[in-house]
Amino acid sequence: MFEQMKQLNDLRKQGQKLKSEMEQIVVEVSEGDVRIKIRGDQEIEEVIVNGESRDDLKKAFNKAVKESQKEVSKKLSGMLMDMKVPGL
Repeated sequence: MFEQMKQLNDLRKQGQKLKSEMEQIVVEVSEGDVRIKIRGDQEIEEVIVNGESRDDLKKAFNKAVKESQKEVSKKLSGMLMDMKVPGL
């Protein structure tokens, strides 16, 4: 039991480290008059359309990403429960 808790704690630490590393990755793409800056953790940092910063679009994109991540998380959680993985 203690060993499983230690393993879970180690996994949590690795996850936090990975999340921190992903936040440092920034990709910028342009298509026509649209420029989007996104981090490796899928957080939109900036949306520019025709040279104008669009916070409304940034918020909408981030909301859509979070909702899709929630749905994926539910699906994966259900799959893990179906697999009956010991210790989870």
